[in-house]
Amino acid sequence: MTENWITEASDPDHLILAWQAPDEFRDRTRFAVGMLTCVEGVVRLRYFGDSEEFRRFNPGKSYAQMVTYGYSGYPGFASDSVEHSTGVIEAFMRRLPPRSRPDFAAYEQHLRVRPGTELSDFALLGLSEAYLPSDGFSVVDPLDLTEDQRQLVVELAGYRYYSSKVEGPLPSVGDKVEIVAEDDNAFDPRAVAVTFRGQKIGNINRLQVETFREWAAQGRIEAAVDRLNGRADRPRLFLFVRVAPQKR
Repeated sequence: MTENWITEASDPDHLILAWQAPDEFRDRTRFAVGMLTCVEGVVRLRYFGDSEEFRRFNPGKSYAQMVTYGYSGYPGFASDSVEHSTGVIEAFMRRLPPRSRPDFAAYEQHLRVRPGTELSDFALLGLSEAYLPSDGFSVVDPLDLTEDQRQLVVELAGYRYYSSKVEGPLPSVGDKVEIVAEDDNAFDPRAVAVTFRGQKIGNINRLQVETFREWAAQGRIEAAVDRLNGRADRPRLFLFVRVAPQKR
């Protein structure tokens, strides 16, 4: 693959707010708990609460169970109010390095944003996912199928588990992987698997699987390992994904 740079950057109009329980609960589900929307530059946070929308985004999961894990809404935005519109983008941008930092360009390059590419704050949130292990919150771009082509970096879900079962060498930076629909997944028939040399090494984030399934069915995806980090007991793998223009 050629050098990994994001040159076609999406500017989404909504992002999913996700939350993951502390490790002690042994549930690695990224619960979809709300949505950030951006309309004419105004960013709002809307909670799903214990609703049909919550169950649609979290099939087989219980809102009550999530509360027992310690979920109580995003800090500073009470979950008993469905919608918040004041100070939302400012609060979430504090999860990222400020643009005023002299090394901010290096941070963008870490996200694989090509130097000189202009991004809105909302787009930057989507690219970075704004994950902080201290509170378990992140934001997820559900991806836009109408975009003709794009590049993105995604973290592989379940890599810690599946990497321990791989026979032979694990993937290294630059190694190509396959992204395929996993219809026989016993837990989620809409799952999308990532394989390396015929062995499963993880899954695509379930909040992005519908778009990835379409891209895979259209034969538009090329992906390779972009970086590996984390700890020995909690390895993390990130993919650089290229989505080719749809054939006319």
